Amino acid sequence: MQNISNPRGTSDILPDQVPAWEYLELNARTLLKAYGYREIRTPVFEDVALFKRSLGETTEVVNKQLLEVKSQRSDSNDDAAFALRPEGTAPVVRAYNQYNLGRDEFLSKLFYVGPMFRGERPQKGRLRQFHQIGAEAIGRGANHPLLDAEMIGLAVALLKAFGLNNFKLKINSLGSAEDKQNFAAWLRQELKDKIEHLGEDVKNQYERNVFRLLDSKDEAVKAIIAGLNIGTQHLSATGLKYFEDVKKGLDQLGVAYEVSSNLVRGLDYYTHTVFEISYAGLGAQDAIGAGGRYNGLIEQLGGGDRRQPEQTGAIGFALGMERILLALEADGKLPSAKRGLTVFIVTNAEELEVQAFALLDILRKNGISADMDFGRGRAFKKQFDQANKLNASFVLILGQEEAKNQTISIKDMATGEQKAVPASTIVEHIKNVLKG
Repeated sequence: MQNISNPRGTSDILPDQVPAWEYLELNARTLLKAYGYREIRTPVFEDVALFKRSLGETTEVVNKQLLEVKSQRSDSNDDAAFALRPEGTAPVVRAYNQYNLGRDEFLSKLFYVGPMFRGERPQKGRLRQFHQIGAEAIGRGANHPLLDAEMIGLAVALLKAFGLNNFKLKINSLGSAEDKQNFAAWLRQELKDKIEHLGEDVKNQYERNVFRLLDSKDEAVKAIIAGLNIGTQHLSATGLKYFEDVKKGLDQLGVAYEVSSNLVRGLDYYTHTVFEISYAGLGAQDAIGAGGRYNGLIEQLGGGDRRQPEQTGAIGFALGMERILLALEADGKLPSAKRGLTVFIVTNAEELEVQAFALLDILRKNGISADMDFGRGRAFKKQFDQANKLNASFVLILGQEEAKNQTISIKDMATGEQKAVPASTIVEHIKNVLKG
């Protein structure tokens, strides 16, 4: 029979790889909580309308990459179309609205860790199932430019906490919703006569969402965009002042950045500040994180306070875990995958196996990581080989001599030193050794 493999564009995270993922998750949770962010866990699939309304009907994510799912049960009355979540912001906003978090919280600081899904052509650093660490700040208290600086600074601090330093941060401002509309109109005017000789895909992007041309991979389009003098002319005085204040905040934090006037990001909901973090060592897929402000999305998805004329403020980012691990590997900083078991028990007599099993239980109940060999009657050498494979710090030897003397021999696997310890004090002895 033919073997069944994991679906193309997905990857199994094997036991030896898990410690590196735990390293990212532990560092991320520690730092995010230090900044006042609380974890939220949303479903991995949502109503497809959520993503079409939030991300935009013209985006590549909605047009080409949504993985839609539907129940095949013949007795199901649920005709709703669902999609596996392609990103984390829209589900968080949906939950924020659904549970009316803004009623009791002036500012909601939320973070998530988990898988996302996009139906795109798999390649290195670009999978159909990938994982993100993301943060969102939403509420009436989320309309300050210094919060933008905090959010960008937090993304940078996370990468540094993981051990990365050789990355580049680019920032830009799209301005208010009105500034963004004016920007789109200016772009159409500037590009109108320049794209006539280009393909239908380019013309469709021009008509449907002209901003897509700013991050086009088409070399001819890139050359045209490079010839435009974009700058900050699309920003109103208020929008320009906001962006200047964001930059002052980043300067205060000591965060290095580059202003890139054609940075727009690929999702429709962004306004004002947008940013992207890249790592050159990853090749074509070099983005390891991105985000921006998305004022108005809360109202667009049915939330907000109708008594407040000002839109609910919101800003967030997401970091790609697979790409961060690839960057750490390229830098030679990938965390060790060694298991680090504290104790491994070996015995050379079948009649002592139950006694060894009882000792194993006692050690675990005292918070000491421990295991033993379950291959009945295996030679000492093979049991010690197993202890080495598990990277055990100590081996406890329970043999005929030890049983007769009511002792247990303990061997330090790093130094090779071995000594006999009374069986009744073995747990206390190990704890004292671990304390140093």
